[in-house]
Amino acid sequence: MKTLYILPALIALIVVAGCTSIPGLQQPLTLGQQAQFSNFEAGINRIEIHDNQTIAVTLNVVNTGTGEISVFAYPSLENSVGESYPGPTINFGVINPSHQLTEKGPIYLPAGVLDQLGPGSTLKIRFEAGSAIPEEATWSVDFTNPQ
Repeated sequence: MKTLYILPALIALIVVAGCTSIPGLQQPLTLGQQAQFSNFEAGINRIEIHDNQTIAVTLNVVNTGTGEISVFAYPSLENSVGESYPGPTINFGVINPSHQLTEKGPIYLPAGVLDQLGPGSTLKIRFEAGSAIPEEATWSVDFTNPQ
């Protein structure tokens, strides 16, 4: 009988804590789409391939909140079988309300990996913008079929 009372309380706790988003249930964004977060928006302006081993990612972040934010982005390419290739931190510094900044960061790939980044591959970017919980967005990418 106590289980009947504990279950609703547990569900309410999960909802209040904001843990209702289960990873893997959201569809990846396309490269033209913006990710919407609590106090900022982020998008990929451009992806460049250099020497078949370096991917340069240009990101744009817009402060949609009412206060300054300091944003760090952590990019990672992932192929369709789950192998991950992280890049170094991209530091946006402080962004004032209603302002935006654009920064570029590299992702270095081992030789031969670029050919494995076809359909089903993703670019995941984890953002830290002053809150205790980082926010993440995922974009679909396909480097085997340049457009």
